[in-house]
Amino acid sequence: MSHATKVLRPRTEPRRSVVLPPLTDESESYAGRFAYPARREVRRLMRSSARLADLAIVFPGARYALATKRGSAEMRETAVALIEDGAALRTVARVLELPLWLRRLPPEAFQKPIEPVPASEIFTRRIATRLPAVPSHSALWLEAVAFGGKACSEDFALWLADQAIYSEAGKPDQMFGVLAAYAWHSRAPHTRAHNLIVVPWRPEIAFDTALCAAKSWLNRMRLTLQLGPGVLTDPWLSGGQVRGYTFVPLLDRTEILAEARAMQNCADQYAERLADDRCRLFSIRREREHVATLEIGPHVREAGMLAITQLKARHNMAAPLDVWQAAYAWLAAQSGLRRLPPRLPPERKLDEDAWAQLMAPYRKATGGAPWLPETPTQAVFDALNSEMGDLARRGGVSSWLFT
Repeated sequence: MSHATKVLRPRTEPRRSVVLPPLTDESESYAGRFAYPARREVRRLMRSSARLADLAIVFPGARYALATKRGSAEMRETAVALIEDGAALRTVARVLELPLWLRRLPPEAFQKPIEPVPASEIFTRRIATRLPAVPSHSALWLEAVAFGGKACSEDFALWLADQAIYSEAGKPDQMFGVLAAYAWHSRAPHTRAHNLIVVPWRPEIAFDTALCAAKSWLNRMRLTLQLGPGVLTDPWLSGGQVRGYTFVPLLDRTEILAEARAMQNCADQYAERLADDRCRLFSIRREREHVATLEIGPHVREAGMLAITQLKARHNMAAPLDVWQAAYAWLAAQSGLRRLPPRLPPERKLDEDAWAQLMAPYRKATGGAPWLPETPTQAVFDALNSEMGDLARRGGVSSWLFT
């Protein structure tokens, strides 16, 4: 027989394939719980070996890793050999570079490539009591845990794991990007962004408290970026003294942040309204003591007229009667009470350099933090606000911050 014949003959002979036994109805149903793209390979592996079929039940994550060809071919071959030899799950998990706690998750958890997740001994013990109760929630839950560890810390990942907000589909980098940055900066007192946090994140913090604190922090960052010195020059009304009270316009971030600290109120949450010329703020003082904060805005019924829309004492408490009387006397003496609102909000850009400086330590610690925008714009902040508002809806958080 010639060499050419030896080479060609195998190609002309029919290929012999091994016929694998069919799956039982129960096994077929179980295989159908894995992500659709992986099901064919999951079924093949289950049919090829009783031990591999058992693996799908006792460690769905390992089965999914093999079916989706996660890692190198050598790694997978070694894992399969260990499984066939009856090796301990811990050994198989180590070869596949999977934390053993993943074995507790159902097939529904594995819908996308398995990302690195926290795997310390402490985390493994604590995550066991935070597993999702509903299989259909587990995919987003697992993505959130992976994101929490990557974007902040193991403590933050555990905190996310404890929340009941995974009944709907979502993208963790969009849902939790601001929350993760806020939590990270809460433990970074040397950073500028930390100084803008009023209520720091901690592992025991309630979800509604954390979300409101993160939203407040985001608003304070917008204030810092958008209302630098000289951005607002028109206070609409003139300051002055009336009945022993001094009315001081608040036009930039330094003045507004100082007012919020002194009054323990929400003056620092007004960046967007101020930048869009929807209101102006005044500090009311008596002998340098901060007494109340006044908001001036369009009259609710008289078009083109300005009015007092809010007047609050410290901690947003009701202002005393004599402060109200002084405020109305001050307002009555103004000559510019008629002011038509702009047809379009003015374009007041956010400070890109300040944003880069604020986020630089966080980006350095988290591989660039690609889930946060590189360039701050009003549209970017609108999108971040929208995501946080949706997160508030998921978590049943009711606050004026999300209205």
